[in-house]
Amino acid sequence: MTRSRRSIVALGIFLASVGAVVLGRMAYVEAFGSDEMDYRGEKIRLSKKYVDYDDYKNDPANLAASEIPRVEKLMTDAKVGPLFADWHDVARQLSNIKVPGYGMGSADDVVAVGREFAVRFMEIPQVAKERYFVLEKLEGGRFRLADDFVAPRDPGSAFARISSIRLADDRLIYADRNGRVVRETPVAR
Repeated sequence: MTRSRRSIVALGIFLASVGAVVLGRMAYVEAFGSDEMDYRGEKIRLSKKYVDYDDYKNDPANLAASEIPRVEKLMTDAKVGPLFADWHDVARQLSNIKVPGYGMGSADDVVAVGREFAVRFMEIPQVAKERYFVLEKLEGGRFRLADDFVAPRDPGSAFARISSIRLADDRLIYADRNGRVVRETPVAR
């Protein structure tokens, strides 16, 4: 057998092997994958079947397009607080709202004379919005929900719409990265 013929045979065997692996993976996903997930007591359809959580999480279009408005409504209508026994209670209630595979983060705490607020936010899937929770720290390790709102996010920017929060005259004042006020909320004592 000539050298070029051996190369062609080897390439054919390699391509057949790759094809078998790809077909095997497709069959495995079809047999064992799921195209739905549970979220807040509802079945949410996914854009395709996933076997692995990382494959789902890393796919930017993992939800079925028709489900995106429903997921947004479920997420934004979910109630928390308004009072929390401790930080574990806050974390439990917020994690029940977070959509699996999507981000949740914290912003700088807001500290003013005699008052302190913790800020948490979470991504609303595929709609360029985030839901914010501002929690006032109370005596005895308890927390009170001081503000809860949805803010748009520029999908083309790495910056959140809200970059700073301060307390002035019993009002939480939210500003963008250019210092422009984008929201004000009075907070009771």
